[in-house]
Amino acid sequence: MFQLVISTENGTPADVAGADSIDHDGPRTIATWASRPTSLVAVGTDRGGFSLWPDEVSSAHPVVLTHLGVSVSTGDDRRPYAELVDAVRRGGRTALQQIAEAPEDSFADAAARSRDLAGPIWLGLGRDFRTFAASYRSVGSGRGSERLWDWIAPQWHGQGVVLPEDDRGPTRYQYMVGRGLSSQQQIVRRLRNGVLPVLEADITDGPLTYHTTSWVGLERSTLTAANNHGTDFLLADGRSAGHMFTPEQQARFDALEAGHAPEEETVFHTRIEVANHGTAPRHAFVALPLPYATEGHLPTDHSFDPVTGTSAYSADRVFGIFRVNGEPAPQQELSIVVPPGATLRVDIAVPHRPVSSERAAALAAQDLDAALAAVVTYWEERLTQAATIEVPEPRITEMVAAGLLHLDLVAYGTEPDGTLAPTIGVYAPIGSESGPIIQFFDSMGWSDVAARSLQYFLDKQHDDGFMQNFGGYMLETEAALWSFGEHWRYTRDRSWLAGVAPGITAAVEYILRNREQQRRPGGQRHGLIVGKTADPEDPFAAYMLNGFAHVGISRAAEMMAELDPELAARWQSEATRLRDDIRASLTEAVAASPVVPLGDGTWSRTAPPWADHPGPLALSRSGERWFTHGYNAARDTLLGPLWLATQEVLEPDEQLTTELLEYHSDVFFHDNAAFSQPYYSTHQLTHLRRGEVKEFLTPYYAVLSALADRETYSFWEHYFHASPHKTHEEGWFLMQTRWMLYLEQGATLRLFPGIPRAWLAAGQRIVLDGVRSYFGALGATAEVSEDGQLVEVAVDLDPERRPERLAVRLPHPDGPRSAAVSSGTWDMATETVSVEVTEPTVRLQVRWN
Repeated sequence: MFQLVISTENGTPADVAGADSIDHDGPRTIATWASRPTSLVAVGTDRGGFSLWPDEVSSAHPVVLTHLGVSVSTGDDRRPYAELVDAVRRGGRTALQQIAEAPEDSFADAAARSRDLAGPIWLGLGRDFRTFAASYRSVGSGRGSERLWDWIAPQWHGQGVVLPEDDRGPTRYQYMVGRGLSSQQQIVRRLRNGVLPVLEADITDGPLTYHTTSWVGLERSTLTAANNHGTDFLLADGRSAGHMFTPEQQARFDALEAGHAPEEETVFHTRIEVANHGTAPRHAFVALPLPYATEGHLPTDHSFDPVTGTSAYSADRVFGIFRVNGEPAPQQELSIVVPPGATLRVDIAVPHRPVSSERAAALAAQDLDAALAAVVTYWEERLTQAATIEVPEPRITEMVAAGLLHLDLVAYGTEPDGTLAPTIGVYAPIGSESGPIIQFFDSMGWSDVAARSLQYFLDKQHDDGFMQNFGGYMLETEAALWSFGEHWRYTRDRSWLAGVAPGITAAVEYILRNREQQRRPGGQRHGLIVGKTADPEDPFAAYMLNGFAHVGISRAAEMMAELDPELAARWQSEATRLRDDIRASLTEAVAASPVVPLGDGTWSRTAPPWADHPGPLALSRSGERWFTHGYNAARDTLLGPLWLATQEVLEPDEQLTTELLEYHSDVFFHDNAAFSQPYYSTHQLTHLRRGEVKEFLTPYYAVLSALADRETYSFWEHYFHASPHKTHEEGWFLMQTRWMLYLEQGATLRLFPGIPRAWLAAGQRIVLDGVRSYFGALGATAEVSEDGQLVEVAVDLDPERRPERLAVRLPHPDGPRSAAVSSGTWDMATETVSVEVTEPTVRLQVRWN
């Protein structure tokens, strides 16, 4: 005989499914089986249901669910609920409790415990899909010769260029700066001015320092915004990994590719300046680039001409132009004496595709100082057209500006006003993963770039309203609508809205038809949408997918209220109906899912990533193999119910959201972040909305320090060197930074809701200049006096769209303390001054006591 004793805090009886007998003994419910059950046992209470594995229940560690006020122990344990609560709490802490009680995290703290993923850099012009990847020996990923050489790889966006001279694979030009690999790796890399797509590196080799500067320019023209014509978005799209075309789109791509014959190539330049810091002459060594196919081990056949200093496949197929102190390089492997205090200069130019000898001669005569200056000016001007974010942490200030340019670098299309393909690393745009990219464009005042990026989804929309651009994913229609709605909130551009309304209408109606189909006999029980939402072939009703459908339809209704209030009301009703169906499904799923133990001795309810599955896949006992992408809980954390708080299905502060956050952090997360593709979990926003700053900052810094190259700021997709220059991940980092600095909440604009305390140390300054919010343009500064006692805040709001109130959080570096404010109300618990907004200009002084 086997018994479970269920006790409730309020003394109400519990329901137990499948027991041979159920008895009620006062506040206890005693369920009895002839033998220990081997399947999940479902328990219902007046505060919610849950399930458990009976073999996980013991009197030594009874199941205590404080959110439900219920405990479960074995039949020989008749202790009441309150006594069991005290018994299990033996000084342990949940992961979130440990974060809340620990000192506030920082980048330095996180970097000390995180992996360091250096990687290649991508350089290009922006808009033009003729890009280059480049790296130095043993920096980042790679095998064999990829880690032996310094290298340059021309790309069609993320797809390597295969030349007719060698069809073994994409061409990679391999060279070596200095003597080679030794016991030390003395390479320091940095972006020009910390932010521009110009790579600088210092390679130390004995008394010699090889300072390299790498950039991409045009073959003949001086790079300016006017002469960077870009690439048709569909041509770039077709060279992206995982892209999807209709037959009509494929035919157009084929025609574009056949006719692609640019008048000049993009060119990768590397200038090597060798300085001798010793007291005696020393030889400098440079091995000039050789062409290798990435699938081969031998260089591609070619010749070197010491008269012109060029390497070529044939007379009219020159792939490298090399100069030493302005003269043609005399040989492919250079060894040149550099006197003490002197400098040697080697210039390398690699066209995206080989050029004729005449064009190579013209390229050799180019004024490289002027060409580099033009490239620097080009990218600096791009930044001047965007908002400015400046914080006391220089790394973050630089990463915001560099990140914006990284996103811009791979947003392809024709200038000045063509549709843009907001690609995500090597991959084609995706409605979900391009979302943070587009939303950050809007946040930084690039509303035109955001609108042109959104147009991509309309230009490729199917006749039935469906949007599908990548890898068979089914969530693009829903997620894209969310970004359309966010753009409307930023801009309130009625003329734009009128132009895109037909596409939005088609997309919403497509989703609603899908919903109705699922409501028919044989469909999903709650009418939830079914479809593949990530790389694995999982055609289920994922909560992420349906949450996107809810927020997408809701945003579409908000937009359509401007043009057709009656239609908008119908859509909003459908969004509410879907929200209710998702919640009903989730309630059932949670009740059927096994509980898990937490670090403080209590237990938590759980949920599956999709409807009608008994609990998290990682906890499954049914024998399926769910491990994928280096993570046993990839599906549970990346596609599951935590998304619903971001997608406005769950409220940030409701009980179920709290439970989801608790068990994810304890069971599936490290440093409150997912293991695989951690930016796919957006729970950090939920923590901010709940006012939980440490719980936000810990994953913010942990993931940032581990997934982004610490020198060039480019992001990986995964922790195992998968997918470089991944702008989806970078986009979410940028949006997280935006949220920590300003965040909308109804009619309130929250300033600095997630900033670290260290940012308000004595003499520090935060500047937001020209950023955009739901309330229009925003300028804000917070300056701390040199003695650290006074903070002066200046806020400039859009006169036509200003919020009703400001909530300005100003955390003291040493912890919460009382303060005197010049206006408004100070709340020490939240460290926030609240001000009713009556004018577009707000000035505050906060003096800490």
